[in-house]
Amino acid sequence: MKRKGQFHGETNGIFELDGVKMGVGICFDLRYPEYFRELTKEGAEVVFLPSHFRTATGEIAWNVLSRARAIENQIYFCACNQTGEGNCANTQVISYDGNVMKNIEKEEGVITVELDLDELRKYRKEMPVLEQMK
Repeated sequence: MKRKGQFHGETNGIFELDGVKMGVGICFDLRYPEYFRELTKEGAEVVFLPSHFRTATGEIAWNVLSRARAIENQIYFCACNQTGEGNCANTQVISYDGNVMKNIEKEEGVITVELDLDELRKYRKEMPVLEQMK
């Protein structure tokens, strides 16, 4: 039985937690900036991207595209990648201006970072690129 709705990618991965809109994607989404722009248009300020980027593709795309998605959408970008043989790892939290706030290179672990949403909102007002989209 075919079901319509969230099971077939007809809605974006957006949710709210403690009054903050957040988005979620999967690893392949990283290559499609339009998806993250839609999350931002829907109000996301934080985005999570669980991934399984292999070393070969990760070296080309993982760090560059993760930072690009954070910068172009002025969001906190939580790029979570698998560790282990053949995986590029490098789980990281990237700020809205592209700075890597914290990362785990190859080992397993958990990252905790305090996100300053007031600073994010201030940054968006000072650099209103999102408001200027057509």
